[in-house]
Amino acid sequence: MKDDILKRLKYFFLYFFFWLTFFEVARILFLIYQYNTSLNYGLTDLLAPFIHGFKLDLSSVSYLLAIPFLFMIAGSLLEGKWHAVFMDIYTFIFLFIAVSVVIVDVELYKYWGYRLDHTAFNYIDTTKEMFASVKTWTIFRQLGVGIIMFWVFWIVYKKWIARIIGDLKPGNFASAGIFLFLTGLLIIPVRGGLGIAPANVGMVFFHNDPFLNHAAINVHWNLGYSFANLNDTENYYKVVSDKQAEDFVEKLDKSDGYVEKVISTDYPNILIITLESFTAKVIGAMGDERGATPNIDKFAKEGILFTNFFATGDRTDKGIVGILSGYPSQPAKSIIKFTEKNSKLPNIAYDLKEMGYYTSFFYGGTIDFANFRSYLINSNFSSLVTIDDFDPVHKTSKWGVHDHILFGKVLNDLNNSAEPFFSVVLTLSSHEPFDVPMETVIHGRDEDHKFLNSVYYTDKSLGDFIEEAKKQPWWNNTLVILVADHGARNPGNSPVYVVEKFRIPMIWIGGVITDGNENREVTKYGSQTDIPQTLFGQLNVDKNYPFSKDIFAGRSSSFAFYTFNDGWGFLTDTLIQVFDNINHRLIFEEGEGKSKTPFQGSIYLQRTYQDFLDK
Repeated sequence: MKDDILKRLKYFFLYFFFWLTFFEVARILFLIYQYNTSLNYGLTDLLAPFIHGFKLDLSSVSYLLAIPFLFMIAGSLLEGKWHAVFMDIYTFIFLFIAVSVVIVDVELYKYWGYRLDHTAFNYIDTTKEMFASVKTWTIFRQLGVGIIMFWVFWIVYKKWIARIIGDLKPGNFASAGIFLFLTGLLIIPVRGGLGIAPANVGMVFFHNDPFLNHAAINVHWNLGYSFANLNDTENYYKVVSDKQAEDFVEKLDKSDGYVEKVISTDYPNILIITLESFTAKVIGAMGDERGATPNIDKFAKEGILFTNFFATGDRTDKGIVGILSGYPSQPAKSIIKFTEKNSKLPNIAYDLKEMGYYTSFFYGGTIDFANFRSYLINSNFSSLVTIDDFDPVHKTSKWGVHDHILFGKVLNDLNNSAEPFFSVVLTLSSHEPFDVPMETVIHGRDEDHKFLNSVYYTDKSLGDFIEEAKKQPWWNNTLVILVADHGARNPGNSPVYVVEKFRIPMIWIGGVITDGNENREVTKYGSQTDIPQTLFGQLNVDKNYPFSKDIFAGRSSSFAFYTFNDGWGFLTDTLIQVFDNINHRLIFEEGEGKSKTPFQGSIYLQRTYQDFLDK
């Protein structure tokens, strides 16, 4: 009986180290995949995530041991080798899942800048579009790495661990008692120790550098935790009373009632062209010298360039909601995915249609991506033009139809549209994998150069469209707003949180721009969420967009707010702060008169997130 107990204990001792080793190998693989960043640190810095991340590794192993411990109790009392068979099946399934999470996470982090959580699964219903961003060889490489990783660990398990419990005898009450006791003890590592607070992602954060903190995270624990808290109704961002947060946001939007008019009519055609990933980092008119945007640079001289303009989030689904509904993004969720909530948002298209505008939306891809369809239908667009409205011969992009084909369709439809019209165009060719139907202009095989070349192509397509639009009779009564859907990590592989990643261009041009506003720069800080109120201010129409301010209104606050996963950036004329919600500390701060806690960005996030929960 004693030997039987020792065998069972030996099995689980080895099983424990089997999974612990797996998690450490996964962390090593993460650092190898991010070698461009990892090489910036010394050996001591790279070892630190293993030490600080051990608590979550231990918690993850304990979760995995809970069910096997219970089955071992039963196996100690009942006859048969069924518990050994169960452990083989259990290990196979969870090893397959664990390896799958690793190979997705290490690659996805390069693009999103945070460890895998439930947000990636927001797009699982549009698998084709997800894979459109990934090169074929990358898929095969990840599959190869996954197969090797699975095979090595499975062989180790079968050869050195599984055979130990193959011939155990039943009727061992002492063994059952021991494993019952051990099962109870698992609660300690599962909770992350004996403290009052349960385990959370922030407990492994140890450094001001987010990358090292991210390396310390156990991605499997992080994924499970994010799903477990997916439907929380508690506002974890609360730092002041609800009344204080409401008053703070209300004061930000106050002005003296004066609005500077920059267009010549109250009833213009309005065309918003949303440019995929057009970060300010590549715009010549905003300081870049690589020559990727000659047409955008020309348009900036013809109209009004907003130089301190920012995306509200880091994904298209967040940017579109910011532009059309004036609604700030949420750090780890996207309101567009919640149909009941997004149906309650104000919307430019809805309001303008009620004013007699013909409204249309143009996109060369599928609008089933990220629940776009429900949001756009709730927006009450008169017409939705998508990939299904193009000849299959033109569907040569992995995402759908390339931009020059899209703009051709836009021009044709607007020429035959009722006026006044409100139209939104969303481009796609400058999205990964950056394959464009044009002879290469900006040469280079790395991602930065491919991205720049795709930007050049979209800029050219846009330029050709605008030049043709200027020849049409509707141009003289049209306002065109050029704006990005979000920033980009390229060029330069910017970290997920940095200000430069969220700075984007917005340019107003068109026949209705009044004299004296050519080649003008507006330096007031603003973001996509300010587009609705700024637009309606020009139309002399009073609409309620609670989180949108009129940039041209006298004394309206100069500020911008953005979120990333999981944190925020808050920018004013005098202060820039970037905050990590998980670590509860500033990542970056610059400017005069540094604000005291609670930070302005924390209060703003509290109010906007509470509004999200209340919808």
